[in-house]
Amino acid sequence: MKKSFLTIAAILLAVLNSQAHHVIGGEMIYQYLGKGATPNTSRYLITLKIFRDQNAVNAAPMPSAVYIGIFSKENGPPIYNIVPKKSESAVPVGTFPPCIQNAPNLNYHVGIFELTVDLPDNTKGYTASYQTCCRVDNLANVQNFGGNETGSTFTTDIPGSQYMDSSPQFATSVDVVCAGRPFQLNYFAIDKNNDSLVYSFTQAYDGGSIRGDSLIKPNAPPYYSVTYINNYSANSPLGIKAIIDSKTGIISGIAPPVGKYVLGVKVSSYRNGVLINEHLKDFIINVSNCDFAGAQLNPKPVICDSFNVAFQDDNTSSLNQTFYWDFGDPKSGAQNTSVLKSPTHVYTDTGVFVYKLVVNRGQDCSDSATQILKVYPGFYPAFNVDGQCINSSIIFTDKTTTNFGSVNNWSWNFGDPATYGDTSKIKNPTYIYTQPGNYDVQLTVGNSKGCSKTIDKTVPIKTQPDFSVTNDTLICSIDTLQLTAIGNGSITWTPAYNINNPNSFTPLVSPKVPTTYYATLNESRGCIGTDSVFVNVVNQVSLSLTPDTTVCLTDTVQLNPISDGLHYVWTPSNTVLNDTAKYAQVVPVQNTNYHVVSSIGKCSAAANINVKPVPYPQAYAGNDTTVCFPAIVQLHGSGGSIYNWSPPTFLNNSKIADPISRPVQSISYLLQVNDVLGCPKPTYAVINITVEKPVADAGPADTAIVVNQPLQLNGTGAQFYLWTPSTGLNNPNISNPVAILTESQKYTLQVKTLAGCTAEDTIHVYVYKVLPDLYVPDAFTPNGDGKNDIFRPIPIGIKKLNYFKVYNRLGQLIYSTDVQKAGWDGTFKGQPQDPGVFVWIAEGIDYLGKTVFRKGSVTLIR
Repeated sequence: MKKSFLTIAAILLAVLNSQAHHVIGGEMIYQYLGKGATPNTSRYLITLKIFRDQNAVNAAPMPSAVYIGIFSKENGPPIYNIVPKKSESAVPVGTFPPCIQNAPNLNYHVGIFELTVDLPDNTKGYTASYQTCCRVDNLANVQNFGGNETGSTFTTDIPGSQYMDSSPQFATSVDVVCAGRPFQLNYFAIDKNNDSLVYSFTQAYDGGSIRGDSLIKPNAPPYYSVTYINNYSANSPLGIKAIIDSKTGIISGIAPPVGKYVLGVKVSSYRNGVLINEHLKDFIINVSNCDFAGAQLNPKPVICDSFNVAFQDDNTSSLNQTFYWDFGDPKSGAQNTSVLKSPTHVYTDTGVFVYKLVVNRGQDCSDSATQILKVYPGFYPAFNVDGQCINSSIIFTDKTTTNFGSVNNWSWNFGDPATYGDTSKIKNPTYIYTQPGNYDVQLTVGNSKGCSKTIDKTVPIKTQPDFSVTNDTLICSIDTLQLTAIGNGSITWTPAYNINNPNSFTPLVSPKVPTTYYATLNESRGCIGTDSVFVNVVNQVSLSLTPDTTVCLTDTVQLNPISDGLHYVWTPSNTVLNDTAKYAQVVPVQNTNYHVVSSIGKCSAAANINVKPVPYPQAYAGNDTTVCFPAIVQLHGSGGSIYNWSPPTFLNNSKIADPISRPVQSISYLLQVNDVLGCPKPTYAVINITVEKPVADAGPADTAIVVNQPLQLNGTGAQFYLWTPSTGLNNPNISNPVAILTESQKYTLQVKTLAGCTAEDTIHVYVYKVLPDLYVPDAFTPNGDGKNDIFRPIPIGIKKLNYFKVYNRLGQLIYSTDVQKAGWDGTFKGQPQDPGVFVWIAEGIDYLGKTVFRKGSVTLIR
């Protein structure tokens, strides 16, 4: 019995839930009617509006009665009332755009439930509410599936009785909304108290624990928001392209994709600047897959870069077929209008212009729009940065210029991640960084004409300022040296030893002993840097060169003096590649004595080195050659005194100038030649030896023909041919002569290459004095002894074998071929056949073109 009850309950709950998916919105309104029937009470008319989608399938009808709960904000007992439906009527539908395609069927009803109630006076007020489940299925912006069906709470807050307030009332109508198209929804409200109204998006409330649409008492507040999904939110229920006008309650923009969207709108009532009440309307917007023609011109920012402006219709409907633009610039003459879809226009002057777009001009689906455009080019944002150290004031100076109006607003972001206070609104701010690093500073600057741009600059902040001094150096004791420092600020040099001005960025020093000079840079605002330079002091210059040397002619050699000098001069300079370098590179063409002077200031020393150029050895390995195998080749190398042949293959000695090679195949030898005259580098030469091994082939060793049957011989192996004897041949000196014989004949073929290498081969031609035919034996013994193992036809005078087939006594084909001299080995599918008699047929074409057919039997003997 218990199991049956649970099953019935589950089915009933499922039916109730499926039928409850009909509510698309609601609004609860209160109206102050005056004092109540008993002292210290106030009478209110509370009105609940429930909106139902009449197109919903398997949905519950509009409820005939509802439970309205009233909860005191001063902890009084709740008041519950069953309120019958007063009326039900169709919701007015706004006018559809002309020529709309795929127009939706908007069929909504609104049910009115009115409760007149006397409430005890208090100062905090009451909350009235109604709860139900569930909203329509497949919501695009609110979770409503998988066991998490979202219900609805329609509620209103009644302020304290001292206000004697009546809530605003939203207009009751619906408008068509097409996906991806401009739309407008009128959510304006009427307030009997003439309070100031401010409109905004707000969250819609879920149904709490309420399941089903039967009469159930609502829960007491607080109430909780529905769960938004797909990047939608209470503040952006229709996406980022839809906004609400806080003064008029008009919602406009570009519609989101096709779907159903929960929309919560709040109107806040202010009386004498004091917030009295916040009133909510909850409605599900049906965004349809419809389309309509239209002109839409979204506002453009002030044009601050040029006079050239691009235009487009922000309504991208495919129903917009023609376009007519008026740019509001009559001075441009004929250029003031355009019929392009997305034109550009060059304005003739600065100022404020009103431009207009007409789509489908003169047609039924025509629409137009106007917009204001401000053109003030010549706005150039820029700023400078003074300072670079941590813990010191960095000065930011705006350098923005404008051709029109004045620069009048600044927004700085100093890019310091360590704080939120790294911003400023003044023109020329200062900022102190506490850590070194590269900071991305951003300035957004605008002018009085409305131009606004943002620029970025990376500002390096360091522990000390950029500062450098002369590299460590060397001077002679009789010299004076100028030091150099680079930086911004004031400088001090220490020690004050033999220095003409310790506060100069370019002082002169003349130390007599090695000295380290320290420089301290003091930038403005306490940014300090230090550096130093070591000045080594000598009394004379040291200089020595390596001994005289030789070099291969045309080679470059580097001369390496050992010296502490700072400057060098080499002579003669005509063969020196860098005659002022310490390590000079020279290319002597003859025996040359090089002279070098090394100096430190006024001190100097000199030295000499002789460089003798020696020519490279002239390697020669002889001319390339071709030989006949077998052959002996005498190689001849020359050009030096030391020889090395590689590879050593086939050589009797690879280390001499004239080795002997006995090559069995073609080979290339590389000869390396050295000499002992002073150029240590080798030179190389190559010789290629081509070994020819012609192989003569006169064709099959034995060939059978009949008398006067033309036989085409085919010889291969070289470039030249000679057939002997020439009996019966049409030309004995070609590779493929034709022979016509009456007697058997043996031919010898000699082939010769271009290099004169020869080879020979023979062929026997047997001439049968019979008619052309296929001769087939009547027995064979396939026992593997090499004698009579293969059964095949012998074609005499046959130029082509069409087929040769063998059948067993069951008529089964066990062998077939069309290749002459091929035959059957006595097996079938790899298995030897038993001794017995087999039938054969054969067909061929003789040399005269006649068909020859033969058949017979053969005995297989084992």
